[in-house]
Amino acid sequence: MANPNMRRKQTHQFKETARTDPNRSQNKSAGMPRCPVCRSVCVRGRWLPSAQARSKKPLFLISGELTCPACKQLEQRFALGVVELHGEHWKEKEKMVNNTIRRTEKIARVRNDQQRVLWTQERGGVTKVYVTLPELARRIGRELEKSFQGIAEYEHSTEEPYLRVRWWSDLPHMAHQEGAPLGMKRKSRAATGLRVESSEHKSRSFRGRSRRG
Repeated sequence: MANPNMRRKQTHQFKETARTDPNRSQNKSAGMPRCPVCRSVCVRGRWLPSAQARSKKPLFLISGELTCPACKQLEQRFALGVVELHGEHWKEKEKMVNNTIRRTEKIARVRNDQQRVLWTQERGGVTKVYVTLPELARRIGRELEKSFQGIAEYEHSTEEPYLRVRWWSDLPHMAHQEGAPLGMKRKSRAATGLRVESSEHKSRSFRGRSRRG
């Protein structure tokens, strides 16, 4: 008779470990380098705007130049989050929606200067806002859903720290709680005639995210 422990080990599914962001080193930079692009300063491993760094350390001394991770991501067109704006209803309040996104970015940068909006792209009738970190994408999705209703979906990558937020502005607001089953929202999408993506399509959606959108 086979050992039951061996049988469980053979049937255990392999789970790939999450990849790390290549632009963010685990080691703190020596001294206080300044980014030559955005002029932010790295203070004890944390990037701060120049004015904020001066308020914390009035006598800080710049020790060389080092491009910050956010500027590297913009240069390499490498985003770790995207917010997709679906539908036509939000375009009636496009200026207010854009102001909400910018205000959310400004608030997020107070806590972490690296949470930034990188670029915006429109393809296939969908406006996509690419951001540096998944936390900012999640925050923008929540603010859009809170301010303009609609339905937001949050799709995580299983291979790397990446978040795709889909905000459907044309759908009526559902009084669902955060963390509710996604099937409830997809059922509403199917009722309105919107295409429901398959799991195979979702698995491919994270590949080539920054160049193909």
